[in-house]
Amino acid sequence: MNSHNLTSAQLNGILSIADDAIICVDNRHRIILFNQGAERIFGWTAAEAYGADLNELLPQRYHASHRTHIDNFDRSGQSARRMGERRAIFALRKDGSEFPAEASISRLEADDGAIYTVILRDISTRKAYERELQEARDKAEAATQAKSMFLANMSHEIRTPLNAVIGMTSLLLNTPVDDEQRDYAETIRASGEVLLTLLNDILDYSKIEIGKLETERQPFDLRRCIEESLDLLSSEASQKNLNFAYFIEDGVPASLMGDVTRVRQVLVNLLSNSIKFTHHGEVVVLVSSTRIDDERHEIRFAVKDSGIGIPADRLGDLFQAFTQVDASTTRKYGGTGLGLAISKRLTEIMGGRMWVESAVGTGSTFYFTITAAAASPVLAENVLQESASALRGKHVLIVDDNATNRRILVKQALLWGMIPAALASGIEALDLLRHGHAFDVAILDMSMPEMDGMALAREIRKHRDANALPLVMLTSVAHRPDDTGMQEIRFAAYLNKPIKPAALFDVLLHAMQIQPLVAGKEKPHAARGRMAESLPLNILVAEDNTVNQKVVQQLLAHLGYRADVVANGVEVLDALERQAYDVVLMDVQMPEMDGLEATRRLRARFGSSGPRIIAMTANAMPGDREKCLAAGMDAYVSKPIELDDVSGVLTAIAPAHRANKADGNTMPVIDQRRIDQLLELQDEDNPTLAADIMQLFVQDAPTHLDSIARAITEGDATLLKTASHRFLSGIENLGAMRMRGPCMALERLGLEGSMQGAHALQLQLQLQQEFENARAYLQKLVGAD
Repeated sequence: MNSHNLTSAQLNGILSIADDAIICVDNRHRIILFNQGAERIFGWTAAEAYGADLNELLPQRYHASHRTHIDNFDRSGQSARRMGERRAIFALRKDGSEFPAEASISRLEADDGAIYTVILRDISTRKAYERELQEARDKAEAATQAKSMFLANMSHEIRTPLNAVIGMTSLLLNTPVDDEQRDYAETIRASGEVLLTLLNDILDYSKIEIGKLETERQPFDLRRCIEESLDLLSSEASQKNLNFAYFIEDGVPASLMGDVTRVRQVLVNLLSNSIKFTHHGEVVVLVSSTRIDDERHEIRFAVKDSGIGIPADRLGDLFQAFTQVDASTTRKYGGTGLGLAISKRLTEIMGGRMWVESAVGTGSTFYFTITAAAASPVLAENVLQESASALRGKHVLIVDDNATNRRILVKQALLWGMIPAALASGIEALDLLRHGHAFDVAILDMSMPEMDGMALAREIRKHRDANALPLVMLTSVAHRPDDTGMQEIRFAAYLNKPIKPAALFDVLLHAMQIQPLVAGKEKPHAARGRMAESLPLNILVAEDNTVNQKVVQQLLAHLGYRADVVANGVEVLDALERQAYDVVLMDVQMPEMDGLEATRRLRARFGSSGPRIIAMTANAMPGDREKCLAAGMDAYVSKPIELDDVSGVLTAIAPAHRANKADGNTMPVIDQRRIDQLLELQDEDNPTLAADIMQLFVQDAPTHLDSIARAITEGDATLLKTASHRFLSGIENLGAMRMRGPCMALERLGLEGSMQGAHALQLQLQLQQEFENARAYLQKLVGAD
């Protein structure tokens, strides 16, 4: 015997100390070995177990399968290793009680036949622990869900009366009140909106906690997403005289597949915090990307500020819900700490993460990433490059004390082939000009120490007139000089911060007289702000996302409107029961009750006397428009929503008794911007393109009007839908704004098949009259007969 071979006594000793049950049976399934572990687990003594059938240790339900397993093994000749795989079973003690176990069986060949060895482990304790763990997990999840449902329900119950308070305050502000009363009412409304924002955060947090927050996957423009986020807060940054900017690194995809609303929500939360805790300096968004594979990119955002900073020992608490850096922060700056907790969870849902670097007195940088596929191969920094040949080789002088702004302007100028010279002060700029350096255009920052932009411009004008050196003033809305300064120094244009490449491009072309500046791009026409005066409307916005609410409210504010906001269809119905609204801007996808169902109920409740309803859709997919119109909506706009979209659709679908009050500036017969676009398309090959399209519209319109009239007379809903839809296409192409509303309403009647009564006839007559107005306008414009 080899020195390493075990004696029988040694083997028995090993078997006796094993915790597991080790049982051997012969080829008739009779027990021939039963170790102490088996005695302890099963309650049988070895003497009692010898000669017993192995099935006596198993519940009745396992007997047949056990024998089948052994027989199949014998026939197939599987290896002992394969047979030795552990299986979860229930075993039977001597007292008849069952217990969970793991068992493996191995087969050994002997002189008198096969011997099967069963190694069995009692896992009762482990299973009990797992069961307790699962119960604890279930209780924790139930508690979390109950807490979140409580928060959601309470938020909803509070929102309902709060919406009433804000809505009634809006009505009060539209009545004659003295200055003191107006101040009180404004305070009530502002406080209500702050509370509403808090409730929206709680709702978002509760949705995340119970896994009910869903994200979309749609293509979106990254630069536009960032610029819209900055626009929402630019006024606050400007009031604190903070430099507000963004910078996108080379190689970042221009378009991404993802949820633009949630990305914008995170950006706005971080930017809002940075502005709140920064008293001087800047707040900057930096964007870079890393390719993960052929399709996906990791997009990294950094929101960097020069604020008060955060102590190192408090960084770990930042992303906890309802947590602030310390109590004094809460007292001084307000807030609940929910914003960062929500933002962190949102980035995780979008396949990313969030972290922060900070130093007290220096500032903070909040980072977050998302994982997204590129929706377009175009790079963000190359969007305008193809049309930049007019700027190539031009010398541009950049004067700004802020290094971030200089970096942005220099990079953009180089991208367009320009030759930039960037300086940090007016004194340096004057010295350069005195030495005879020539420039085609100069960009001057308004707010600089020692010598500001206005003072520098006056000095420049002593040596260079407006033709020799066009000047562009880089400024914020809050610190823009009055028109006197513009006339005195003859600035070519103002460029608002944050710097946007498209606006910079247009301003440079205009300043060097390469092309005229498109009206309204840098200085919105004053008529927009007066729209609410000439076309007064009570407007309700239905949108569940807080950032989108702010976007729409801001757009309406630019038009002079103060809108009330609700978060779902149920709240829309509640609001309409409390007070009358002329227009509802309705998001289609909302919780509790979506926009389509809310519209159906409004139409059933109020009929045609109810408010005009404008759908706000995330993307204009085929069939979306028909669904909106079929539900009873009057029009729709696609997100992301532009100011022109809002003003155009409001004038088009506003109730007739209000629209009649609108002057020509607010509600033109033909949208001049569309005419200008047609004129821009003219070239040597098509010198009369715009006039030809106008004349074709005038010639074809009577045919469409006749088809609509015949459809109404014959009660043919299909013909009405088809004829109105075809006519609407031409109306929108030409920008015949007053015709759009009645034509869309007729198309909706055709979709609904509801042509009873005088409503269709009234719309037809209104459409006919608006066409006569449009025809007269076009004939004057092109001299057509």
